[in-house]
Amino acid sequence: MRYQADPPTRRIHPKGNRIGVPRALAFDELRVFFDDLLGAHGFEVVVSGPSNARTLEMGLKRCIDEVCFPLKTFFGHVESLLLDEVDTVLVPRLISLAKGRNLCPKFHLLPDLIEQSFPEIHVIAPYVDLHHSKRDTMERHLVDVCEPMLVELDAWCPESRDRIKAAWRRGNLEEDGGDPARTADVTIAVLGHLYAERDPFLGMGVARQLKKLGASVVHSPSPMPAGICALEKDMYYESNVHTARSIEYHLARGVDGIVLLTYFACGPDSYGAETMLYRLRNAGADVPVLRLILDEQTSAEGLATRLGTFVDVARHRKETGGASC
Repeated sequence: MRYQADPPTRRIHPKGNRIGVPRALAFDELRVFFDDLLGAHGFEVVVSGPSNARTLEMGLKRCIDEVCFPLKTFFGHVESLLLDEVDTVLVPRLISLAKGRNLCPKFHLLPDLIEQSFPEIHVIAPYVDLHHSKRDTMERHLVDVCEPMLVELDAWCPESRDRIKAAWRRGNLEEDGGDPARTADVTIAVLGHLYAERDPFLGMGVARQLKKLGASVVHSPSPMPAGICALEKDMYYESNVHTARSIEYHLARGVDGIVLLTYFACGPDSYGAETMLYRLRNAGADVPVLRLILDEQTSAEGLATRLGTFVDVARHRKETGGASC
């Protein structure tokens, strides 16, 4: 386990040269980078399977109760890697991925939580904190971050710096495929944490249910638009900024409704979602917004009822030019 100022004091030799990567939380943002980097140094990257009820069940047995649903699922992914005979798991200590912004404290402490809950596993925890780094770009910062990680894995070599930069450039190549075809009579933007949008289990199948109700569904744009928007003013957490920019992006292009996916026991959601809803009302945004607060107790039937009503409202407002139901 490492902190920012600590030099690596141990050497880890993963069993079978296999390093596990949980398919959860920041997996989508960093998967390509770490897959390329570790692969280039001779390691086999083992990714846990998609989230499901069994993953959550395993996570609940290892995790404390007072955390959010996605974090409990993360513990289940680590357990699944352990069952796959992986003895070394990559759990980056993510503090900040951009200047002036921060990530949820659960990312700060996640390596410690995993190490305490899984004493039989080696935890590799590179310290990623661009905001407080002397480097001005993530590419240069990651060279500083990954050098001690590779030293700890006894894999540092003269080519490592170039491999780190190449892995980041490939992982950072994003193509904007544009919005999916809007073939339905109403279009709903389903927005929130990136893992809520991309993981059907963590998103409780909301997008799938909306499509069954005859709506077209859009998510956050990729790449994310640059520049500060009005909704994100004074927001500290990366997830709030991501959601705020996505909302303004889709409002500018025209959607008939917005569904915000938030989680019970999530600090950034409790502040950010309410702030964005307040600012939307004050700005006179003429689009219905449904905020869903999800946890492992959320009922699929209850969600179906709320989503059905919401689509009816969005459809009626569109047909009547914005008149109230």
